[in-house]
Amino acid sequence: MKSKSWIRGVTIAACLAASAWAGTFGKVVAIGGHASDLALDEGRGVLYIANFTANRIDVMSLSDNTVQRSINVASQPSSLSVSPDGKYLVIAHYGNFVAPQSPSNGLTVINLETNARQTFALGSPPFGVAFGIDNRAFVATATEFLLFDPVLGTTIVLEPISGVVARTLPQPSATFPPQITTASLAASRDGLKIYGFADSLLFAYDVNTRTVRTITYSASPILGPRVVSVNQDGTRITAGWWLLEGSTFLGAPYDILAEFLKPTGDLNIGSHAIDSSRGIVYAQIPTPAVANVKITSVFQVLEGDNLAIRERFQLAENLAGKSILSNDYNTLYSISDSGVTIFPVGNLTKERRLIASREVVVFRSSFCDRQTSSQEITILDQSGANTDFSLASDNAGVRVSPTKGITPARIRISVDPAAFQNQKGTAIGTITITSNQAANLPANIRVLVNTRQPDQRGTVVSVPGKLVDILPDPTRNRFYVLRQDTNEVLVFDAGSNIQIASLRTGNTPTQMAITFDRRYLLVGADNSQLLFVFDLETLQATTPVRMPSTHYPKSVAASAGAILVASRVAGGPNTIDKVDLNLRTATALPSLGVYKNDINVNTALVASPNGSSILVVQADGNVLLYNSSANTFTISRKDSTALSGAYAASSFDQFVVGNTLLNSSLVAVRQLETGTGLSSGFAFIDQGGLRITAPNASSPGIIQKVDLQSGTGSGVTRVIEAPLLSDPLATLPFTRTLAPLANRTAIVALTTSGFTVLPWNYDAAVAPPTIERVVNAADFSQPIAPGGLITVFGTNLSPISQATTPGSLPTALADSCLQVNGLGVPVLFVSPTQINGQLPNFDGNTTLTVYTPGGVSDNFNLTILPAAPSVFRIASVGPDGSNAAIIRASNNQLVTPSNPVHRTDTIVIYATGLGRTSPEVPPGTPAPTDELAGVQIPVIVTIGGVPVAVEFAGLTPGQIGVYQINVRVNGRVPLGLSVPLVISQGTGSTSVPVRVVE
Repeated sequence: MKSKSWIRGVTIAACLAASAWAGTFGKVVAIGGHASDLALDEGRGVLYIANFTANRIDVMSLSDNTVQRSINVASQPSSLSVSPDGKYLVIAHYGNFVAPQSPSNGLTVINLETNARQTFALGSPPFGVAFGIDNRAFVATATEFLLFDPVLGTTIVLEPISGVVARTLPQPSATFPPQITTASLAASRDGLKIYGFADSLLFAYDVNTRTVRTITYSASPILGPRVVSVNQDGTRITAGWWLLEGSTFLGAPYDILAEFLKPTGDLNIGSHAIDSSRGIVYAQIPTPAVANVKITSVFQVLEGDNLAIRERFQLAENLAGKSILSNDYNTLYSISDSGVTIFPVGNLTKERRLIASREVVVFRSSFCDRQTSSQEITILDQSGANTDFSLASDNAGVRVSPTKGITPARIRISVDPAAFQNQKGTAIGTITITSNQAANLPANIRVLVNTRQPDQRGTVVSVPGKLVDILPDPTRNRFYVLRQDTNEVLVFDAGSNIQIASLRTGNTPTQMAITFDRRYLLVGADNSQLLFVFDLETLQATTPVRMPSTHYPKSVAASAGAILVASRVAGGPNTIDKVDLNLRTATALPSLGVYKNDINVNTALVASPNGSSILVVQADGNVLLYNSSANTFTISRKDSTALSGAYAASSFDQFVVGNTLLNSSLVAVRQLETGTGLSSGFAFIDQGGLRITAPNASSPGIIQKVDLQSGTGSGVTRVIEAPLLSDPLATLPFTRTLAPLANRTAIVALTTSGFTVLPWNYDAAVAPPTIERVVNAADFSQPIAPGGLITVFGTNLSPISQATTPGSLPTALADSCLQVNGLGVPVLFVSPTQINGQLPNFDGNTTLTVYTPGGVSDNFNLTILPAAPSVFRIASVGPDGSNAAIIRASNNQLVTPSNPVHRTDTIVIYATGLGRTSPEVPPGTPAPTDELAGVQIPVIVTIGGVPVAVEFAGLTPGQIGVYQINVRVNGRVPLGLSVPLVISQGTGSTSVPVRVVE
């Protein structure tokens, strides 16, 4: 009942059993043959195992899980069952019609109290046997359904079977029992219902009425594994990769509540069992092999209503047939490659199970912030044991320490912003957790690194998982987000952006709609034949809509005249179905007006807010329009070969698909710009539109208002991260990522790490920064040098004034930052008119840019010289005014006319712009105190033209960007009130006047 492209090309590796390794879940018991069926006899403390190829029944003790004895029986024991009163074991033997020297087809009855046995011949191969509560065995054969009385040895024909082909013997080597018998039977725990299926037939036996009902089915891939499991009262059945509703198992339609994801259809790999006491399903369902990925045997614990995965465990080997639970639901016995695997499912909490304290770790910083940031998480074993683990990051910019350890352990995850300096949106990384001891397969840790630039808008709310749709509530102050990996609708309060509820959906939910009366939320899914319905007043699930048989409601829309669903139909053609919400049923429309009801499997629907129409967009380029007044489809066009991306409908007969604006006849009237990237979301607001795009998932998003008359955009603004983009592997190639709130307070967009909230006036005018001049910070002269302190003058350089605190300098302050040739500049102070910072350690022609919330400045070109010495000025109190930063060592006071330089002095000149040092000190970092950082280019100092001895020239220990020159004055220096002190370095020089006395 399913056809998908990923079914093709399944590799042989998927069919190979994984070898046993440390940390697996379950104990394997080998039987020296191929098991075909199991029967539990807890009264006698044994498990009967039908050893199909060894022609015996192996009897395993439940006390020590060992095979203590075997019962030799006729050839090919394919199925067996114990009567509810515990007196009889009935064994079905699978022979065949045409193979030479074939064994008889028959039933063996063993009286478990006397050990007496009898064999009863059958006219055709039996596929399976199962007892009902009446102590009579229901037998399915290749030609008929039988009811067998083990006491009397009598057989009654219930119904004939047609269209079922029995495999003949012998079969090719490496053919397994499920591939030979190709059928499975199981009874509900209360013994009132028996369900089963073969290659093309579903059947159900009612024990009370002794009636059999059958229905043919088709499935692609084949409905494997060939196992049927039934819950306590027969209301839920798992058959192959289907989860079915028991009450409609053979109805019209019968409800496929959910499907296991991406099954290969292998008959002989996998198993499942329904745990009614806990409301869960245990299963191994093989999936296609992925290139370069090791094939593992995975045991899953899933939700019993929609197959959302709770936990995953590593199996020692593949399961290969029926699974049965003990009466107390604490032990699961499953046929596996070697024989039987035993799972202590009641003690799962005692198994070693690794988990990380957070499934997503988010780093958010300014694009200009070059400092390494870190966060801590904990690796735990949920059983409380001390379990080994290893961690590996797939991104070189994301480091983990330690990478190995024993639980519980604190782990530091560090991100080097330099590795993401060219990243303008959110980068996605993964930390993989492995263990030699843990039985589970722990979920990986998702690492999101956002290097926001100041001009990017929005506040991100991190929401883990795969998000696929968003919908604002038109009357309530909340919005709904569809999380596909957990089969949930997440309900958020729009005032606080806090999640207030979660609503469980069918498997793989794809799209939502709100009914025109605003009362119900409808949710379609790709792997469920139910359209889920939730009351928006109570936020509770109500009776779902039953779709026609084989119809999967991928997309839904509600107009004033009809609720329509675009359904994927197993076997095709895919159709538009109409929902009767009162009856909670749906019916495929006989036609779409004058057009055939045959749509592309990837089709999305959206209704206009006023309920006048429903737009139908298809991946193959077809578009249709349902008109509520006419109650039919009035337009069908195909002006494109393919469609994807955003889709929306307005109340003014305008529509958007991807980058195209359509009129009321679905004729393209405008092409929206494509320069900002791929189409992601569109919303009509009043007479205009709102649009969000991005070039890729790791770039910033671009949001803009759209003039529908011209198609031009305005208020173009970068968003902190990219919106969700169309995924070729997704269940729908169309995206709905914009949700303007009804009260017009905010706009919510689905983005890379969750959702981003923007103010309604996100494009409110904020003046961009302007650079007027760049000078050295010491004396405001023009020359500047590597590692030197600079001052940038201009307008709108920062929204506020703020200085740094002691320590290393940040590269962003008050949402403002500098870049030189794209490299962040450490800053000491920002204000609307001035920024003080330290240049990086390179020279030459460079470009400086300022980033603020108001935007990005124009590039300012400047030249960084190898050396450009300049002496700091210090304002002093009194008549001396401003003086050069020169200190007399003898009294540690500033040189002034009243504290002049003496010919016997040692003086310290404080400057900047003396260039590179050895050792080199990274910009923004205090100079070392244990090893002096001297300048690389020699410094020459003269006073009055007389050279003086330079004892040291380099960075001042503990300071950032501040140099000092230690000079010893000599007796040849001329005396005077204003003697020029000249500092020369390379091609650069500076001069300050000083008073020199004897």
